Amino acid sequence: MPHVPLSRHADLRCAQRGIDNSVIQFILEKGRVVYDHHGGCRYFLGRAEKRRLARSSPELFRHYGRKLDLVVVLTAKGRPQVITAFVRNRRP
Repeated sequence: MPHVPLSRHADLRCAQRGIDNSVIQFILEKGRVVYDHHGGCRYFLGRAEKRRLARSSPELFRHYGRKLDLVVVLTAKGRPQVITAFVRNRRP
């Protein structure tokens, strides 16, 4: 996937949450997509993708750690743009 620009809101949220642009691009390339019913699509790494990544690139998996629980929300219509990004909460 080519570089996708961030909206002002996404840029602000990523700065607040310490999310690097390289992690966003990685999630967009390797993650799965789910369309929500609010005009966006969510990209994230599921269990299968994380398992595959841990086997193929353990150093990358260790380097990014918790940031791999990132959810990136893009516009579903028109020119693609990152609306926001956040790290999912893990619940037991």
